[in-house]
Amino acid sequence: MVVSQTGAAGQPKVLNPLWIISLFLTVSEVAVGAAATQTQGWLQALLVIYSAVFPTGVAATFFAILIMKPYVLYAPKDYSSNPSVNDFVEALNSSRSRGIENMEASIRQAIEGVIPKIIDEKFGQRDQEEIVANAVRAAQTDFLLRTIHVSYLALDVTLSDLVLPVNADTPVQQVLDEIWSAQGVVPAHSYGRDWVLFDAETKHQYRDMGTIWAQRNRIGLVDSRPIHEVGIRPGARLVAARLG
Repeated sequence: MVVSQTGAAGQPKVLNPLWIISLFLTVSEVAVGAAATQTQGWLQALLVIYSAVFPTGVAATFFAILIMKPYVLYAPKDYSSNPSVNDFVEALNSSRSRGIENMEASIRQAIEGVIPKIIDEKFGQRDQEEIVANAVRAAQTDFLLRTIHVSYLALDVTLSDLVLPVNADTPVQQVLDEIWSAQGVVPAHSYGRDWVLFDAETKHQYRDMGTIWAQRNRIGLVDSRPIHEVGIRPGARLVAARLG
């Protein structure tokens, strides 16, 4: 589904969090800048440092959110076609997947463009091509080791696979939320009861995690453990399947 971001005629867009964040940063920077011009010494230096570090930190945080969970910063009414929530989330997630594919392609192009220029001329054409191919394969392997690949074929054969950027310390709940929101065919907070993830190679099921596990162990509604604690490793190929 293609979702247009042009507002409907005569209908104002929803004031989404991005506008609020932008306004907040602008007001903060103006206030701190004005205060810095009226002070001297260590206080002025502190305000100058703050005016540089604060917006950088906020921007980094929200760029991370835009990459990992873009749908929390936009509302379906931001778009003219009035999509359903599921269609809206699917559109943004597919956009992120295309972004990952584009990033991988850019890495490949950069390697293919740079390495031949720095290889000694004593190497023949065939040797140069082999060196480039090996470098591309190494980069692809490294990239895959920074993601997990999730197949939805056991849930719905019409769903595309998900490639999710992670590291060993990525929270379990974040991964499950991403996997759930990209498919929309099982109820929310039903992991471990209605569906489960298993390793495509070892067939090991990761049942003891998620909201139901957290409630059962009386630690709240969020499973904040890093994925390495439950045995999921970056680079894993997982399958989402129904239980029962």
